[in-house]
Amino acid sequence: MSKVFNVQAKRNNNKKVNAFYNRAMEELKHFYEINWNENTPSILLVDSREEFDILVGKKTESWVVGTALGYNELLLLSPDSYEKESIHKYSDEEYFSLIKHELSHLFYTILSKGAPPVWLDEGFAIYSSGQLSTKKKPKELKHFLEYYSKVGEDVYSEAGFVVEALFKKYSKKKVLDFIKLLPKLNEEKVFKEAFEKYFKLDLTYERIGELL
Repeated sequence: MSKVFNVQAKRNNNKKVNAFYNRAMEELKHFYEINWNENTPSILLVDSREEFDILVGKKTESWVVGTALGYNELLLLSPDSYEKESIHKYSDEEYFSLIKHELSHLFYTILSKGAPPVWLDEGFAIYSSGQLSTKKKPKELKHFLEYYSKVGEDVYSEAGFVVEALFKKYSKKKVLDFIKLLPKLNEEKVFKEAFEKYFKLDLTYERIGELL
C-alpha cells in the first residue's frame, strides 16, 4: 500500500469558522491564564473521513470529528461534511464547542507537556468548551479511571463532571497548578499517589463521586 499522498491546501476564509476560532482563543487565554499570541494554532479542515484518516495516520471511529496533529495544529471535519462524515448533527453552537474543545487540548498541553492521564485532559477540554451543558450528569462514576493512557468514547461521559467537581471543591487555580506537576509524574501509580497527596482525596470512583 502506498505511503505517498497528494495534499492540497488553501486558506479558508469562512467568516463564521474564523470567528469561532478567534472567540475560542480569547476565552481559553482567560481560562488557562496563558497569553498565547505567537505561533498560534492552525486548523486544517477536511471534507471526508478518508482525508481525515490519512492525516491522522489511522482509521478513526465515526464519532471522532477533531484531533490535534501537533502542539499548534488541529484537524477537523469541515462544517459542510460534519453530518455526512460523522454520527453528529451540525449546529453552530456544537461546532464552536468542537473548536474550543480541541484548542483547549493545546492550551492544556502547554501546562502538562503532554503527560497523562487522558481523563484529566479530556475533562478540561469538555469543561472549558462548555460541553457539559449537553451531557447528563452520571448517577455514579464507573469509567473515567480506565482512561489513563488510552482514549475511548466512555471517557467523555464522566471526565468533564470530575473536573467541574474538582474546581468547585479546590478552585480552578489549585487544579491548574497540579496540571503543571504532571510532567514529573511519569507512571500511573506515581500519578495516583501525587493526586491523593495533593488533594487529600482518594482517587476512587466512590470518593470522587461524592464530590459530584
